[in-house]
Amino acid sequence: MGHVMSRQQLVTTDGVKLHYVKLGQNEGKLVVLLHGWSGSHRSFEPIVQPLLSQGGISLVLVDQRFHGDSDKPSWGLHVHRLAADLKELLESLGGQKAVVVGTSMGAAVIWAFVELFGTKLLRGCVFVDQAPLQNKVAGWELGSKGCYDADTLANLQKQLVEGGLEKFADGNVEFCSNKELPTELCDVLRAETCKCDPVQLGALMADHTQLDHRATLPRINVPCLNVYG
Repeated sequence: MGHVMSRQQLVTTDGVKLHYVKLGQNEGKLVVLLHGWSGSHRSFEPIVQPLLSQGGISLVLVDQRFHGDSDKPSWGLHVHRLAADLKELLESLGGQKAVVVGTSMGAAVIWAFVELFGTKLLRGCVFVDQAPLQNKVAGWELGSKGCYDADTLANLQKQLVEGGLEKFADGNVEFCSNKELPTELCDVLRAETCKCDPVQLGALMADHTQLDHRATLPRINVPCLNVYG
């Protein structure tokens, strides 16, 4: 990544080891990057240098539970448990207010965090490519294009288990990018997805896709940036 990095672990209150990486200035403004479903902290490698080049930033990239090099326990397969992990991470970093960037499911983790804990630990939020409700319901058509009801969820879970993670990872990289990516980065993204457990990914998606965060959005009283396309 071009900068000296510190690899660290946090043991959560339920005994799960979370892997995270720190870069930049310890006294800088804290920025935490939360990857999406089936990703890892390495999903952010292309933007690390541009962020750090601005100076004055303490950058933390975390592997959420069930992802990357973090533990994959048989419990806690809920977005709100991941939100509790975020709270414990922020507190372990000294309780400094952070700008938290969430891509895809990472954005949902921030919304769940606000629902549970408010915004006192947040300086700001960035939401990238995530609807506040993935499922289609009456009067709501702004959800996911790929997983939005019981049938599409069941199909995704079947693909994960029967098709295998390697095949799924290949398609996922293509689905999540709108331009050709460097081969080396594609290889990294595929390898990180393959660290996950397919049954756990299916269970986590079942929780994620039906959560309705729309009522939480007006309660976010810190500066926010919403990125979509």
